[in-house]
Amino acid sequence: MTKHNARHTYHAQKTHTKLVKPKRTSHDPSSISAESLQALKKAITLEHIPESEFSDLAWIMAQESGGVVDAKNPHSTARGLFQLLKAQYDLNPNGVKSFGNAVEECQGGIRYIVHRYKTAAQAREFWEKHHWY
Repeated sequence: MTKHNARHTYHAQKTHTKLVKPKRTSHDPSSISAESLQALKKAITLEHIPESEFSDLAWIMAQESGGVVDAKNPHSTARGLFQLLKAQYDLNPNGVKSFGNAVEECQGGIRYIVHRYKTAAQAREFWEKHHWY
């Protein structure tokens, strides 16, 4: 095989290689701090969401931030317990000023979920299929 053919073969193989993104792993909601879970319960009450949505909301929170208040994604504008993007910061009761307040971060996340998915169960179902929401 000539050098030219070897390069061509390598190139052909490389163009047919499928790149596989690593999947985000699922995080257990039981690892969320008691403070963040209490904030979620309070936000559910403030936003008039049925308590039956708590477990799906906690699950989404676990996937997105691990329950860390004011969590920041170093690769995007995603921020907070529910990793709202900058375009959604205004869903928080006090916009960007809500970050650092667990209850208000939960309210923003709930508002996003209700607006986009109607229920936490539907948001979770989407997340489980796409590994984002």
